Amino acid sequence: MDENKCCCCSEEVNNEVIGKYVCYCNHVSEQDIIQAIENGATTVESVIKVTGAMKNSNCAVNNPKGTCCYPDIVYVYNKYKKI
Repeated sequence: MDENKCCCCSEEVNNEVIGKYVCYCNHVSEQDIIQAIENGATTVESVIKVTGAMKNSNCAVNNPKGTCCYPDIVYVYNKYKKI
């Protein structure tokens, strides 16, 4: 398992972000991720660090998808990263 993923990560990935937050455990929105990128975050890991995403992981309970938010963070990062 990737060290950046939380304990509830699985191989199943549904890239559709559901609801208000990308990371429900720490209330990180898509706009928070966009802002991190605009402010210089150049990797998924730096987005996680700047936004505080995945610090209190309990995705199975907090995320409406019942899965880890890491793939969602990657999806949003890739959608908005500067090329």
